[in-house]
Amino acid sequence: MANFVPKLRELHYLFTLKANNRVVAHCLDLDIVTAANDITEAEARLDHLVTVHVEDALGVGNYTALNCAAPADYWNTFNEAFRHGKIHASANSTLTFRVPDILPLQQNRSSIGVLAAVA
Repeated sequence: MANFVPKLRELHYLFTLKANNRVVAHCLDLDIVTAANDITEAEARLDHLVTVHVEDALGVGNYTALNCAAPADYWNTFNEAFRHGKIHASANSTLTFRVPDILPLQQNRSSIGVLAAVA
């Protein structure tokens, strides 16, 4: 049986401002979460975690690691925030990944867009 390879066309980040002045950053497509004292640091940490996760999954052929979306409640929160215009300033940014040499590509890098909302 072949592994299902998800088609990630863009990533969705949800930033949640907590009462203790912490920001929780969540990549909904991969269900990866981190936190920081401000949104800029939270985004930088999440970008790093997502990049490492995707590169490692591609490098070892563990494509199922790219198919683990967050629960529906988080997606609903993201969609609600997005509908109300609570878009993070760096929305539509792009992450770049190293692609393993075993894939037949002319370039060893790929990129994916990021949409971000603040709840």
